[in-house]
Amino acid sequence: MIIGFPDDTEAAARFATSSNGGHQIVAFYTTDSIYEREAQRMTASAHRLGLMVASTPVASAGSWVRNASMKATFLSNERRSKRGPLLYVDVDAVFHRNPWPAFDGHDGDLSVYYDEAENRLIAATILINDTPAAARLMEIWKDRCNQDPDIWDQVVLEKIIAEDAASKTPEFDVRRLPASFCWIFDRVSNKRIETVYIEQLQASRETTQRPRSFGRISKKLARRRDRVEEIDRLLFASRTADLLERPGEAA
Repeated sequence: MIIGFPDDTEAAARFATSSNGGHQIVAFYTTDSIYEREAQRMTASAHRLGLMVASTPVASAGSWVRNASMKATFLSNERRSKRGPLLYVDVDAVFHRNPWPAFDGHDGDLSVYYDEAENRLIAATILINDTPAAARLMEIWKDRCNQDPDIWDQVVLEKIIAEDAASKTPEFDVRRLPASFCWIFDRVSNKRIETVYIEQLQASRETTQRPRSFGRISKKLARRRDRVEEIDRLLFASRTADLLERPGEAA
């Protein structure tokens, strides 16, 4: 099931009713990589809705898994240094709507999406509330990832949460986000939903593409590139038109 990305008219209508409520959206991306463009796209999609994203550039750790592993350290630092709820979103995503009003009731320590088909944690969208337990969970996650940065960060977080839930006295209140906060645009197991807040564009398909004969690309990567092209047309077409009308101005 493919859900259309909002055009400028739809985004303007959603902007009129958009409110941050003083909450913060944070993200990070590796410099000198495709993720710089991903961060630009996500920020542009947020700005159209009146949302601000604090997106931090970091140096690459050398591999896709190790770069992902830095998420735990980044979020531990962000949780410790900022007040109020934090929403983390992977930069290879776009916003369809302001998510904050829909977080009513997510007043535990952490809210995260679990893939419904495989029941595995997807750490692409994480709501981190301003609680001592949330800060401690981020610290534990950071320490575990630093111990073995070659293990996927979301696998580590899933294990920590499962271990805590199985203990006699669980420490963390972890809630589950619906798929509308972590929508993967071409997943065949997608259930029908009416509203998408955050769509994941799966940039990892670019970095994990295996060499193929005659330079061919996988069907998954082809679908991603088609979707990105469609979204970029809607996000950047008006800006490109403005620059063409005023060619003397810098981008």
